[in-house]
Amino acid sequence: GVAVICALGVTAALMIGFVYLRWRHARKLLAETATHEQLPKPMPSPLVRVFLDDAMIKGPDAVLGGTVQNISPNTLTGITIELELKRRQDNGSELRVVSLEPHDLGPQQQGRYALIVPSRVYRETRIHRITSNVATGDLAFKILPGAQRPNERLPTKENIVVRPSPKHGKGEEFINTPDNPVTVP
Repeated sequence: GVAVICALGVTAALMIGFVYLRWRHARKLLAETATHEQLPKPMPSPLVRVFLDDAMIKGPDAVLGGTVQNISPNTLTGITIELELKRRQDNGSELRVVSLEPHDLGPQQQGRYALIVPSRVYRETRIHRITSNVATGDLAFKILPGAQRPNERLPTKENIVVRPSPKHGKGEEFINTPDNPVTVP
């Protein structure tokens, strides 16, 4: 009986110690996050506006493109767009850099970019960042919808006339008969 009471006492002491250590650790973490907590950075005002076009299908390829408009009061030079492409097979991503035509945009000017990729390889794209020779970092941008994909054309209606097969022998219309066996896949 004494051994059971001692075992229960040791178990209770261990549980109380564990709960106390957990409580102390949680308070310590809360105090650390409160001291390191920073105010959220205000979002910078966008310098360029991107009109993102729908992917246009041209045969086996897809044309990814859009229009970039400079909405800042400064001239931006050497603008490049970095696109992130997601692959269909392994869901991995790949970055591609596309230059803008024209490379330099004055205030309220627009330029176009385009990239041709195989549509069966990539499933999704997004703009990763936009850079310029003038800015030290990435340019802040706002994405808006651009040109929509045109409606796909339905095939023209053609009347297809299927003529019945000529009757074989005594009016039989069967292709596979015991006299003329054919392997059916």
